[in-house]
Amino acid sequence: MASNLCESVACTHLSCSPGATRNAVDLGRRDFLKETAAATAGFAGLGLLAGCETPPAKAGANPADALIVNARIATLNPRQPAASALAVRSGNIAAVGTAADVESLRGPGTQVIDAGGRTVIPGLNDGHTHFIRGGLTYTNEVRWDGVPSLAEAMRRVRDQAQRTPSPHWVQVIGGWTWAQFSEKRFPTLEEINAATGDTPCMIMHLYDRAWLNRSAVRALGWSKDTPNMFGGAIERDASGNPTGLVTSTTSLASLVAVWLRIPRLSPEDQILSTRHFMREHNRLGVTSVIDAGGGGQNYPDNYAAIAKLAADGQMTLRIGYTLFAQAPGKELANYTAWSKLVKYGQGNDWYRMIGTGEYILYQAGDVANFAKDYPVPPPGVMERNFAAVVKYIVAQGWPFRQHTSFDASASRVLDVLEEVNREMPLKNLRWGLDHCETLRPRTLERLAALGGSIDIQNRMSLDGEAFLKKYGAQEAANAPPIARIRELGIPLACGTDANRATSYNPWIGLHWLVTGKTLGGAKLQGDHNLLDRAEALRLYTSGSAWISGEEGKKGTLEAGKFADLAILSADYFGVPTEQIKDIESVLTMVGGKVVYGAGPFSRLAPPLPPVAQDWLPVRQYGEYYRRSAAEAQNLARALSRPGLIADGRAWEACGCGSF
Repeated sequence: MASNLCESVACTHLSCSPGATRNAVDLGRRDFLKETAAATAGFAGLGLLAGCETPPAKAGANPADALIVNARIATLNPRQPAASALAVRSGNIAAVGTAADVESLRGPGTQVIDAGGRTVIPGLNDGHTHFIRGGLTYTNEVRWDGVPSLAEAMRRVRDQAQRTPSPHWVQVIGGWTWAQFSEKRFPTLEEINAATGDTPCMIMHLYDRAWLNRSAVRALGWSKDTPNMFGGAIERDASGNPTGLVTSTTSLASLVAVWLRIPRLSPEDQILSTRHFMREHNRLGVTSVIDAGGGGQNYPDNYAAIAKLAADGQMTLRIGYTLFAQAPGKELANYTAWSKLVKYGQGNDWYRMIGTGEYILYQAGDVANFAKDYPVPPPGVMERNFAAVVKYIVAQGWPFRQHTSFDASASRVLDVLEEVNREMPLKNLRWGLDHCETLRPRTLERLAALGGSIDIQNRMSLDGEAFLKKYGAQEAANAPPIARIRELGIPLACGTDANRATSYNPWIGLHWLVTGKTLGGAKLQGDHNLLDRAEALRLYTSGSAWISGEEGKKGTLEAGKFADLAILSADYFGVPTEQIKDIESVLTMVGGKVVYGAGPFSRLAPPLPPVAQDWLPVRQYGEYYRRSAAEAQNLARALSRPGLIADGRAWEACGCGSF
């Protein structure tokens, strides 16, 4: 019966609730197809559906596993920018077009999902993040991502301090900025100590500074004799005793060194934590990431949790990972050892090694703190060491990426790469520079001539006020120089640089690309560098797919590519720009399988194993902050748009959202 089918799909229509009487209205198929074709209208910047790029499937062909209908699909495929339906088979997209184009692929076992007129996009692909490291601790961090006030942030810390058992700490490790708070300020050590008492606590602001409460200072054994760590400084009182404030001066390694001393979850709990972090990404419509490694993320030890999930087939996120040099001064030794353990491309479409970086040599990088001066290394030593590492990596056939925020470091990196290129051509490697906030036109031209690429991040969303204060409005208007990068035809992608330097929420990055605004509301990016919504979305989809060499598999919704997609809570192309930050997914599909569902789609998603410990912050503060409980419910609420169901007889109007 049609009503039984209704129970197997997303449905909120009152007439389909148990015991209700449904007034069925027979509709002809032609009328229905006319109605659903109209769902593609209105995509700004995408154009209208001009025909089906994929030839309509023939009757009797292998049936699809799933159909998505009544949708406003932004395919990002230039040959077919919009559609209203698509078919999924064996993890890939089988057809894209109108309801008529996919109708013949509907079989008795085909799952049909009515998008209710919602916008559907390719799954987001974070082009530069630190997911693997972040996943290990996600469940025991108090995330301040998106929290609108310092009062609310401190309430969370105070409540968590009362729950956290010894020897664990309260941790707030990046992903927030003082500018997002209504109070427009940092917390004070006095406030932190009063809120946390005897429970050790570390609160880190980006890669700028960290506050340790009195209990944490005692746990670390710090005294007036404790030296400053590499790349950072410990603030001291008049007697020389540490106050608890640590600042990064020349290297983020200073803050990482402190964080590495915090007690860890068990290996089993790290695996579960990673699963929860994957689900949180899925909730935001993310289906792939490029993991840029990180300090304290040694291979293969710190990859054990994600490798286990991949081996067990429990991935809900595709991960291409790079190898980040761990030992300053011994980077070549790192890569020599790793080349005996893993090869480029090793893995599968869910978990695969895709190269090296974002640091292949520490001396070649620069500060991750916009408020501090960049100490330029003396000439000679960096160049010799960088050349040796690059030559070894190129000989392995490994793509590479190097962190370069400032033109001074990027130009010196290119000096070396131009020399290496004369001996070992780079053109066949997908190499590039990351961040690139202050690269000059001449530097970009040199990079383009060598065939390099650029991966930018929305660090200006959170740290833009510090950049503005340090370098001024003129520099901030071109940080990074997106327009010039595009004019030169340099391959370009965007990522979050989560989850310390920024938040893991990609919609914050999309908001920044479109508006040029920080989370504090400052408009820094010049209008010439702003992107329309479609182009911004491409940087988070097909642009990132190019970086990992997978543009033939993902990044657009077209036949033959992965069925990785998201049905959005709001129309990305139509909402006011400030509401872009609040978008999330109501249904996320990866490889043709639903990995996240909310509201009317919640029954389609697999359950997530709960965390066992009552004290873990994720039980209270999971998810990027939502503005209010009412808005959280509205994001996932079904539209009251009628869909269709069929049981092999007449087509009938029903709000259950299937056909």
